[in-house]
Amino acid sequence: MKIPFQLFFLSGMLASCLTPAAIAQHASQPVANTPEVMQALSVLPPEPRVRLTLENLPQLRSSAINIDLAKSGKSRLQAGQYEWTVRAANNRRTDQNGDRFNEQELAIERPVRWFGKAGKDLAIGEKGVLLAHATHADNWHEASRSLMKDWFDTLRETASIRRLNEQLTVAEQLRGIAEKRVKAGDAAQLELLQADTETRRVSVLLQQAQLREEQMHQMLETNYPGLPLPQLEQLPLPSLSVESAAFWQDKIMDDNHELELAQAEADLFTLQAARIASEQMPDPTIGLRAGRERNGQERLIGISISMPLPGGARLAETSSAHLKARMAAERVTQARLKVSSAAQRVITDSKRSHAIWQTMQQMQQQSQTQASKMMSAYKLGEATLSDTLATRRQALDASLAAESAQIDALQALARLQLDAHLIWSID
Repeated sequence: MKIPFQLFFLSGMLASCLTPAAIAQHASQPVANTPEVMQALSVLPPEPRVRLTLENLPQLRSSAINIDLAKSGKSRLQAGQYEWTVRAANNRRTDQNGDRFNEQELAIERPVRWFGKAGKDLAIGEKGVLLAHATHADNWHEASRSLMKDWFDTLRETASIRRLNEQLTVAEQLRGIAEKRVKAGDAAQLELLQADTETRRVSVLLQQAQLREEQMHQMLETNYPGLPLPQLEQLPLPSLSVESAAFWQDKIMDDNHELELAQAEADLFTLQAARIASEQMPDPTIGLRAGRERNGQERLIGISISMPLPGGARLAETSSAHLKARMAAERVTQARLKVSSAAQRVITDSKRSHAIWQTMQQMQQQSQTQASKMMSAYKLGEATLSDTLATRRQALDASLAAESAQIDALQALARLQLDAHLIWSID
């Protein structure tokens, strides 16, 4: 991989100034704490406002309620589904002699969980709560990603409006110069028409960008109430982290809500499969009976035990539960591959977008220099208006592309920090 000259020069300075111990200490520090990264992340809205906005999103409020629901389910599993049953009977007995007797019977019975089933139910309830927390954390992270994307999309429109305003000012200056030259007889009427057309063209582009920005503002205000709108005075410079790709890969993989969610689901299915398998040994129903026979001449007290005989349905249900657990385990592997691939893409985007921005910035500076020289030449009558307008269009395209690349680099850095849980983390 080719290293840009700036990075090569910077790495040489670092190598000459830092000892190996100092380098190791710097690498272990959170990247979000470096001044360069903090300055680059200043383009984001304040984190307290972001957290408050995320907490009030309907999907996150719903997943927070789901945690309470899981806790309720845990209490239900801990208590068990069995209840006490009371039986009462009143009989009339008539013997062969014609004597009649009143007899009463009272029984209370309840199925009981045995062979560790109560412990298994408690473990399933606890895992359900962990799963609900993992789901809430994953929803939080996905909502953070969406908010960040919408924020930078709005920022792009705001930045393009600023550039188009600058270009419109230049186009109006060219039109004024062309008008003076036409009145003085130094230029044909066609030049004034060309300058006027260019002014109108840039004005239309500006109106379209303003419309898109207004739509984005409406979207932000609707989807993220309470979040401040982007205020763009000057874009901060993107920062390039000195940590290796392996560092970021481990950082993202070690604490990833999507992986935690998939693993929690697999663990829950495994526990449920073990619980269903234990049902092949049915639970007994134990009861206590008391009765009066022959008008109380005889009194009975006893216990009863009943147990269902297992059939093929229990075995089939156990087989299905184990298959679901295996499928959940495969989803963990699939999620790990997905997260690893996404992490590699985010890391690559962060590094490549920074290099692209540097290249585009150089192109912008060259285009602006050419446009300024062409502007001066047109004022002196040494260049045609067509060439001047073409140069201005190239300069505008270069400026828009450079600023878009700068925003891309800032977004890639922010996304890397977000996926590494260094900003906006629910934890």
